[in-house]
Amino acid sequence: MSRRSTLVLALLAPLATTMLVVAPAHADPVGAQGALPLTVTCDNGAVYDVISNGNGNWTPAHDLDSTSTLVPVSFGETTFTVTDASGTVLDSETTPAGTKGQSGKQVRGTAISCSYTGGGMDPESGMVFTLSGTVEGFITPAR
Repeated sequence: MSRRSTLVLALLAPLATTMLVVAPAHADPVGAQGALPLTVTCDNGAVYDVISNGNGNWTPAHDLDSTSTLVPVSFGETTFTVTDASGTVLDSETTPAGTKGQSGKQVRGTAISCSYTGGGMDPESGMVFTLSGTVEGFITPAR
């Protein structure tokens, strides 16, 4: 694995294992440094376009179309892939599942299971990164 791929994966790992908490739509950090756009599809029938922006593995994500917040409590495996501008895979890695403390054992009335995908491109190198995985959590405010 190249040094650049290692750096990209190191920077993306906390973002990918990040998920969902949202503030009001006017406060969505779309343009913030490190903001990661994700599409989240949940078992409640909803598809959320979210921005995850923060430090650490358990950062919630902001729903861009409402004031809902999606809060993660456990992640399934997450797969990161880095390709060059021509689509050649430079690196791919799958991180193991994880749960935030004892929160995975709690049952909430608003609990949801979701899958997510996201990614971006480094404008300088043309490298493209993608990530995908599953997450369990809850939505605020409760509906």
